[in-house]
Amino acid sequence: MFQVNSLLLTGDDEWQAWFSEHAKINELNMTITQDTRKLTGQQNYNLYFIDVDEIPLEQVGPKISGKSVVVGLTRTEDFGRSREWLVNGAKDIIVFPAEEARVESLIQDVVRQYKIQRETDMGFGTGEVHVFYSAKGGSGCTVLAAMMSQSLSVHQSKKVLLVDLNAQYGVTDTLFSIQPQRTYYDLLPVVNEMELRHLQNIANEHPETGVFVISSPSDPEKTEEITDELISKLIRVGRMHFDHVIIDLPSAMNSITFTALNTATNLHYILTPDSLGLRSYKYANELFNRFSIGNGISKTLMLNKVHPKSEMTSSDIEKIIGKKVDATFTDDYYGMQPNINMGTGFFRSRKHKGDSKAARDMKKYIDSFVTKSKE
Repeated sequence: MFQVNSLLLTGDDEWQAWFSEHAKINELNMTITQDTRKLTGQQNYNLYFIDVDEIPLEQVGPKISGKSVVVGLTRTEDFGRSREWLVNGAKDIIVFPAEEARVESLIQDVVRQYKIQRETDMGFGTGEVHVFYSAKGGSGCTVLAAMMSQSLSVHQSKKVLLVDLNAQYGVTDTLFSIQPQRTYYDLLPVVNEMELRHLQNIANEHPETGVFVISSPSDPEKTEEITDELISKLIRVGRMHFDHVIIDLPSAMNSITFTALNTATNLHYILTPDSLGLRSYKYANELFNRFSIGNGISKTLMLNKVHPKSEMTSSDIEKIIGKKVDATFTDDYYGMQPNINMGTGFFRSRKHKGDSKAARDMKKYIDSFVTKSKE
Protein backbone atom coordinates (compact mmCIF):
# COMPACT_ATOMS: atom_id res chain seq x y z
CA MET A 1 0.00 0.00 0.00
CA PHE A 2 1.29 3.45 -0.93
CA GLN A 3 2.34 5.66 2.00
CA VAL A 4 3.70 9.19 2.10
CA ASN A 5 7.01 9.51 3.95
CA SER A 6 6.98 12.46 6.33
CA LEU A 7 9.32 14.08 8.83
CA LEU A 8 8.32 16.08 11.90
CA LEU A 9 11.20 18.28 13.02
CA THR A 10 10.47 19.64 16.51
CA GLY A 11 11.31 19.28 20.17
CA ASP A 12 7.78 20.15 21.26
CA ASP A 13 6.36 17.13 23.14
CA GLU A 14 2.76 18.17 22.53
CA TRP A 15 3.26 18.39 18.78
CA GLN A 16 5.09 15.07 18.72
CA ALA A 17 2.16 13.33 20.43
CA TRP A 18 -0.45 15.06 18.25
CA PHE A 19 1.26 14.27 14.94
CA SER A 20 2.07 10.71 15.98
CA GLU A 21 -1.63 10.05 16.47
CA HIS A 22 -2.77 11.77 13.27
CA ALA A 23 -0.06 10.12 11.18
CA LYS A 24 -1.60 6.72 11.94
CA ILE A 25 -5.09 7.94 11.09
CA ASN A 26 -3.97 9.33 7.70
CA GLU A 27 -1.57 6.47 6.87
CA LEU A 28 1.52 8.66 6.99
CA ASN A 29 4.89 6.98 7.45
CA MET A 30 6.19 9.61 9.90
CA THR A 31 9.60 10.08 11.46
CA ILE A 32 9.68 12.35 14.52
CA THR A 33 12.91 14.01 15.63
CA GLN A 34 14.49 17.34 16.57
CA ASP A 35 17.82 16.48 14.95
CA THR A 36 18.32 18.64 11.83
CA ARG A 37 20.89 16.12 10.54
CA LYS A 38 17.90 14.08 9.35
CA LEU A 39 17.56 16.66 6.59
CA THR A 40 20.81 15.53 5.01
CA GLY A 41 20.31 11.80 5.51
CA GLN A 42 19.72 9.25 2.77
CA GLN A 43 16.00 9.01 3.52
CA ASN A 44 13.87 11.12 1.16
CA TYR A 45 10.70 12.57 2.64
CA ASN A 46 7.65 13.71 0.73
CA LEU A 47 6.31 15.92 3.52
CA TYR A 48 8.14 17.99 6.12
CA PHE A 49 6.56 19.53 9.22
CA ILE A 50 9.08 21.98 10.67
CA ASP A 51 8.96 23.91 13.94
CA VAL A 52 9.80 27.39 12.66
CA ASP A 53 10.00 28.71 16.23
CA GLU A 54 13.06 26.52 16.88
CA ILE A 55 14.63 25.97 13.46
CA PRO A 56 15.81 28.89 11.29
CA LEU A 57 15.10 28.87 7.56
CA GLU A 58 18.78 28.85 6.55
CA GLN A 59 19.23 25.42 8.18
CA VAL A 60 16.43 23.92 6.11
CA GLY A 61 15.98 25.49 2.68
CA PRO A 62 18.97 24.13 0.70
CA LYS A 63 18.62 20.63 2.15
CA ILE A 64 15.07 19.82 1.02
CA SER A 65 14.16 18.54 -2.43
CA GLY A 66 12.07 20.87 -4.57
CA LYS A 67 9.56 18.03 -5.02
CA SER A 68 8.85 17.82 -1.29
CA VAL A 69 6.13 19.72 0.58
CA VAL A 70 7.18 21.87 3.54
CA VAL A 71 4.74 23.00 6.22
CA GLY A 72 5.83 25.33 9.00
CA LEU A 73 4.52 25.02 12.57
CA THR A 74 4.46 27.92 15.02
CA ARG A 75 2.76 29.08 18.19
CA THR A 76 3.15 32.79 17.43
CA GLU A 77 1.83 34.89 14.56
CA ASP A 78 4.87 36.48 12.93
CA PHE A 79 3.94 37.85 9.50
CA GLY A 80 7.50 38.65 8.45
CA ARG A 81 8.86 35.21 9.28
CA SER A 82 5.87 33.44 7.74
CA ARG A 83 6.27 35.41 4.53
CA GLU A 84 9.95 34.51 4.36
CA TRP A 85 9.17 30.79 4.64
CA LEU A 86 6.37 30.98 2.06
CA VAL A 87 8.54 32.90 -0.41
CA ASN A 88 11.20 30.20 -0.07
CA GLY A 89 8.81 27.40 -0.98
CA ALA A 90 6.81 26.42 2.12
CA LYS A 91 3.28 25.29 1.26
CA ASP A 92 1.72 26.72 4.42
CA ILE A 93 2.37 28.00 7.94
CA ILE A 94 0.10 26.58 10.67
CA VAL A 95 -0.40 28.55 13.89
CA PHE A 96 -1.10 26.27 16.86
CA PRO A 97 -3.57 25.87 18.45
CA ALA A 98 -5.75 28.37 16.53
CA GLU A 99 -5.34 26.63 13.14
CA GLU A 100 -4.94 23.06 14.34
CA ALA A 101 -8.07 21.97 12.43
CA ARG A 102 -6.43 22.86 9.09
CA VAL A 103 -3.67 20.29 9.52
CA GLU A 104 -5.98 17.32 8.95
CA SER A 105 -7.26 18.57 5.58
CA LEU A 106 -3.76 19.64 4.57
CA ILE A 107 -2.38 16.16 5.24
CA GLN A 108 -5.19 14.57 3.24
CA ASP A 109 -4.55 17.00 0.40
CA VAL A 110 -0.83 16.20 0.27
CA VAL A 111 -1.46 12.44 0.40
CA ARG A 112 -3.91 12.79 -2.49
CA GLN A 113 -1.39 14.81 -4.50
CA TYR A 114 1.33 12.21 -4.09
CA LYS A 115 -1.04 9.41 -5.05
CA ILE A 116 -1.75 11.26 -8.28
CA GLN A 117 1.97 11.82 -8.84
CA ARG A 118 2.65 8.12 -8.26
CA GLU A 119 -0.01 7.14 -10.79
CA THR A 120 1.53 9.58 -13.26
CA ASP A 121 4.99 8.09 -12.75
CA MET A 122 3.51 4.66 -13.45
CA GLY A 123 2.35 5.85 -16.87
CA PHE A 124 -1.22 7.04 -16.36
CA GLY A 125 -2.52 9.97 -18.41
CA THR A 126 -3.25 9.92 -22.15
CA GLY A 127 -3.39 13.69 -22.51
CA GLU A 128 -6.68 14.19 -24.37
CA VAL A 129 -7.68 17.88 -24.45
CA HIS A 130 -11.38 18.55 -25.09
CA VAL A 131 -12.49 22.13 -25.71
CA PHE A 132 -16.15 23.12 -25.64
CA TYR A 133 -16.89 26.16 -27.75
CA SER A 134 -19.86 27.98 -29.23
CA ALA A 135 -19.90 31.39 -30.86
CA LYS A 136 -23.39 31.88 -29.46
CA GLY A 137 -23.68 32.53 -25.74
CA GLY A 138 -26.09 30.41 -23.73
CA SER A 139 -25.65 27.32 -25.89
CA GLY A 140 -24.87 25.13 -22.88
CA CYS A 141 -21.09 24.67 -23.17
CA THR A 142 -20.53 24.90 -19.42
CA VAL A 143 -23.15 22.29 -18.51
CA LEU A 144 -22.05 19.86 -21.24
CA ALA A 145 -18.38 20.26 -20.31
CA ALA A 146 -19.25 19.48 -16.68
CA MET A 147 -21.34 16.47 -17.75
CA MET A 148 -18.56 15.07 -19.93
CA SER A 149 -15.95 15.47 -17.20
CA GLN A 150 -18.16 13.71 -14.65
CA SER A 151 -19.11 10.87 -16.99
CA LEU A 152 -15.47 10.19 -17.95
CA SER A 153 -14.51 10.11 -14.28
CA VAL A 154 -17.49 8.17 -12.88
CA HIS A 155 -18.30 5.77 -15.74
CA GLN A 156 -14.85 5.31 -17.30
CA SER A 157 -12.60 5.72 -14.20
CA LYS A 158 -10.48 8.34 -15.95
CA LYS A 159 -8.43 11.06 -14.30
CA VAL A 160 -10.15 14.26 -15.40
CA LEU A 161 -9.23 17.92 -15.06
CA LEU A 162 -11.93 20.51 -15.85
CA VAL A 163 -10.66 24.04 -16.54
CA ASP A 164 -13.03 27.01 -16.61
CA LEU A 165 -11.59 29.48 -19.12
CA ASN A 166 -14.62 31.77 -19.01
CA ALA A 167 -12.16 34.30 -17.65
CA GLN A 168 -14.20 37.08 -16.02
CA TYR A 169 -17.29 35.54 -14.50
CA GLY A 170 -16.69 31.80 -14.70
CA VAL A 171 -19.38 29.77 -12.93
CA THR A 172 -18.30 26.19 -13.53
CA ASP A 173 -17.47 25.79 -9.83
CA THR A 174 -21.15 26.43 -9.02
CA LEU A 175 -22.12 23.22 -10.84
CA PHE A 176 -19.78 21.36 -8.47
CA SER A 177 -20.90 23.23 -5.35
CA ILE A 178 -17.39 24.39 -4.55
CA GLN A 179 -16.12 27.77 -3.39
CA PRO A 180 -12.57 28.04 -4.76
CA GLN A 181 -9.94 29.87 -2.77
CA ARG A 182 -7.57 29.97 -5.73
CA THR A 183 -7.83 30.21 -9.52
CA TYR A 184 -5.39 29.91 -12.40
CA TYR A 185 -4.63 33.60 -11.85
CA ASP A 186 -2.55 32.38 -8.89
CA LEU A 187 -0.27 30.52 -11.32
CA LEU A 188 1.18 33.77 -12.69
CA PRO A 189 4.16 33.84 -10.25
CA VAL A 190 5.18 30.28 -11.21
CA VAL A 191 4.42 30.37 -14.92
CA ASN A 192 8.05 29.66 -15.83
CA GLU A 193 8.37 26.59 -13.60
CA MET A 194 4.80 25.31 -13.63
CA GLU A 195 4.36 21.62 -12.80
CA LEU A 196 1.77 19.23 -11.39
CA ARG A 197 2.05 20.37 -7.76
CA HIS A 198 1.13 23.92 -8.77
CA LEU A 199 -2.03 22.70 -10.47
CA GLN A 200 -2.89 20.60 -7.43
CA ASN A 201 -2.52 23.63 -5.18
CA ILE A 202 -5.23 25.57 -7.05
CA ALA A 203 -7.53 22.71 -8.10
CA ASN A 204 -10.56 21.49 -6.15
CA GLU A 205 -11.54 17.83 -6.23
CA HIS A 206 -15.27 17.17 -6.44
CA PRO A 207 -15.87 14.48 -3.80
CA GLU A 208 -18.90 12.94 -5.55
CA THR A 209 -17.30 12.39 -8.94
CA GLY A 210 -13.53 12.73 -8.46
CA VAL A 211 -13.24 15.48 -11.08
CA PHE A 212 -10.55 18.09 -10.45
CA VAL A 213 -11.77 21.63 -11.17
CA ILE A 214 -9.60 24.68 -11.83
CA SER A 215 -11.70 27.81 -11.55
CA SER A 216 -11.61 31.11 -13.38
CA PRO A 217 -10.97 34.43 -11.62
CA SER A 218 -14.24 36.29 -11.11
CA ASP A 219 -12.52 39.67 -11.27
CA PRO A 220 -12.30 41.25 -14.77
CA GLU A 221 -9.22 43.24 -13.72
CA LYS A 222 -7.35 40.04 -12.89
CA THR A 223 -8.45 38.54 -16.19
CA GLU A 224 -6.57 41.26 -18.05
CA GLU A 225 -3.33 39.95 -16.52
CA ILE A 226 -3.81 36.36 -17.75
CA THR A 227 -1.26 35.59 -20.46
CA ASP A 228 -1.36 33.20 -23.40
CA GLU A 229 1.77 31.57 -22.01
CA LEU A 230 0.03 30.75 -18.73
CA ILE A 231 -2.93 29.12 -20.51
CA SER A 232 -0.65 27.16 -22.83
CA LYS A 233 1.50 25.84 -19.98
CA LEU A 234 -1.52 25.05 -17.82
CA ILE A 235 -2.96 22.86 -20.57
CA ARG A 236 0.43 21.29 -21.34
CA VAL A 237 1.01 20.29 -17.70
CA GLY A 238 -2.56 19.01 -17.45
CA ARG A 239 -2.05 16.80 -20.51
CA MET A 240 1.00 15.22 -18.93
CA HIS A 241 -0.79 14.16 -15.74
CA PHE A 242 -4.47 13.61 -16.56
CA ASP A 243 -6.27 11.29 -18.95
CA HIS A 244 -8.61 14.06 -20.08
CA VAL A 245 -8.43 17.84 -19.78
CA ILE A 246 -11.88 19.39 -20.38
CA ILE A 247 -11.91 23.11 -21.18
CA ASP A 248 -14.97 25.34 -21.07
CA LEU A 249 -14.43 28.33 -23.36
CA PRO A 250 -16.23 31.67 -23.59
CA SER A 251 -18.04 32.60 -26.80
CA ALA A 252 -15.75 35.61 -27.30
CA MET A 253 -12.82 34.92 -29.62
CA ASN A 254 -10.03 36.44 -27.53
CA SER A 255 -6.41 35.42 -27.07
CA ILE A 256 -7.28 32.94 -24.30
CA THR A 257 -9.89 31.23 -26.48
CA PHE A 258 -7.56 31.15 -29.48
CA THR A 259 -4.71 29.63 -27.44
CA ALA A 260 -6.93 26.91 -26.00
CA LEU A 261 -8.40 26.03 -29.40
CA ASN A 262 -4.92 25.61 -30.83
CA THR A 263 -3.86 23.21 -28.07
CA ALA A 264 -6.96 20.98 -28.33
CA THR A 265 -7.00 17.37 -29.47
CA ASN A 266 -10.81 17.34 -29.58
CA LEU A 267 -12.97 20.31 -30.53
CA HIS A 268 -16.64 20.10 -29.54
CA TYR A 269 -18.75 22.83 -31.13
CA ILE A 270 -22.11 23.32 -29.37
CA LEU A 271 -24.99 24.27 -31.67
CA THR A 272 -28.59 25.11 -30.76
CA PRO A 273 -31.48 24.27 -33.16
CA ASP A 274 -32.38 27.83 -34.09
CA SER A 275 -31.39 30.50 -36.61
CA LEU A 276 -29.24 32.33 -34.04
CA GLY A 277 -27.17 29.23 -33.44
CA LEU A 278 -26.84 28.52 -37.17
CA ARG A 279 -25.75 32.07 -38.00
CA SER A 280 -23.14 32.03 -35.23
CA TYR A 281 -21.86 28.65 -36.40
CA LYS A 282 -21.51 29.98 -39.96
CA TYR A 283 -19.32 32.87 -38.80
CA ALA A 284 -17.30 30.69 -36.44
CA ASN A 285 -16.68 28.08 -39.13
CA GLU A 286 -15.41 30.76 -41.51
CA LEU A 287 -13.03 31.99 -38.81
CA PHE A 288 -11.83 28.43 -38.10
CA ASN A 289 -11.06 27.91 -41.79
CA ARG A 290 -9.31 31.27 -42.13
CA PHE A 291 -6.94 30.59 -39.19
CA SER A 292 -6.73 26.79 -39.65
CA ILE A 293 -8.27 26.17 -36.23
CA GLY A 294 -9.12 22.53 -35.65
CA ASN A 295 -7.12 21.18 -38.57
CA GLY A 296 -5.76 17.72 -37.91
CA ILE A 297 -7.79 17.09 -34.75
CA SER A 298 -11.10 15.43 -33.94
CA LYS A 299 -14.05 17.80 -34.39
CA THR A 300 -17.56 17.01 -33.24
CA LEU A 301 -20.77 18.96 -33.73
CA MET A 302 -23.09 18.69 -30.73
CA LEU A 303 -26.70 19.76 -31.04
CA ASN A 304 -27.94 20.91 -27.65
CA LYS A 305 -31.38 21.80 -26.27
CA VAL A 306 -33.23 19.55 -28.71
CA HIS A 307 -36.97 19.45 -28.05
CA PRO A 308 -39.78 17.53 -29.80
CA LYS A 309 -41.46 20.86 -30.58
CA SER A 310 -38.35 22.39 -32.14
CA GLU A 311 -39.01 23.66 -35.68
CA MET A 312 -35.57 22.51 -36.82
CA THR A 313 -34.67 18.84 -36.47
CA SER A 314 -31.20 17.34 -36.51
CA SER A 315 -31.63 16.23 -40.14
CA ASP A 316 -32.80 19.72 -41.14
CA ILE A 317 -29.68 21.27 -39.66
CA GLU A 318 -27.42 18.72 -41.35
CA LYS A 319 -28.93 19.66 -44.72
CA ILE A 320 -28.50 23.39 -44.05
CA ILE A 321 -24.88 23.34 -42.91
CA GLY A 322 -23.75 20.31 -44.91
CA LYS A 323 -22.18 18.62 -41.87
CA LYS A 324 -23.12 15.62 -39.75
CA VAL A 325 -24.42 16.20 -36.23
CA ASP A 326 -22.37 13.85 -34.03
CA ALA A 327 -24.46 14.02 -30.86
CA THR A 328 -27.79 15.45 -29.72
CA PHE A 329 -28.76 16.46 -26.18
CA THR A 330 -32.38 16.71 -25.14
CA ASP A 331 -33.69 19.94 -23.65
CA ASP A 332 -34.73 18.80 -20.17
CA TYR A 333 -35.12 22.03 -18.20
CA TYR A 334 -36.95 20.59 -15.21
CA GLY A 335 -34.88 17.42 -15.03
CA MET A 336 -31.61 19.34 -14.78
CA GLN A 337 -32.68 21.99 -12.27
CA PRO A 338 -31.83 19.98 -9.10
CA ASN A 339 -28.30 19.25 -10.36
CA ILE A 340 -27.65 22.83 -11.42
CA ASN A 341 -29.16 24.60 -8.42
CA MET A 342 -27.85 22.24 -5.74
CA GLY A 343 -24.47 21.58 -7.33
CA THR A 344 -24.91 17.80 -7.10
CA GLY A 345 -23.21 15.46 -9.53
CA PHE A 346 -25.03 14.54 -12.73
CA PHE A 347 -23.87 10.95 -12.13
CA ARG A 348 -23.74 9.31 -8.70
CA SER A 349 -22.18 5.94 -9.48
CA ARG A 350 -20.80 3.83 -12.30
CA LYS A 351 -24.22 2.27 -12.90
CA HIS A 352 -26.13 5.55 -12.65
CA LYS A 353 -27.08 6.84 -16.10
CA GLY A 354 -28.25 10.26 -14.94
CA ASP A 355 -31.53 11.74 -13.75
CA SER A 356 -32.11 14.08 -16.70
CA LYS A 357 -32.51 13.25 -20.38
CA ALA A 358 -29.47 15.35 -21.26
CA ALA A 359 -27.31 13.45 -18.75
CA ARG A 360 -28.43 10.14 -20.23
CA ASP A 361 -27.61 11.46 -23.70
CA MET A 362 -24.10 12.36 -22.49
CA LYS A 363 -23.64 8.89 -20.98
CA LYS A 364 -24.48 7.33 -24.37
CA TYR A 365 -22.12 9.69 -26.17
CA ILE A 366 -19.22 8.96 -23.79
CA ASP A 367 -19.74 5.21 -24.11
CA SER A 368 -19.62 5.56 -27.90
CA PHE A 369 -16.63 7.92 -27.76
CA VAL A 370 -14.57 5.57 -25.57
CA THR A 371 -15.47 2.55 -27.72
CA LYS A 372 -14.30 4.33 -30.89
CA SER A 373 -11.10 5.46 -29.16
CA LYS A 374 -10.20 1.84 -28.41
CA GLU A 375 -10.66 0.73 -32.03
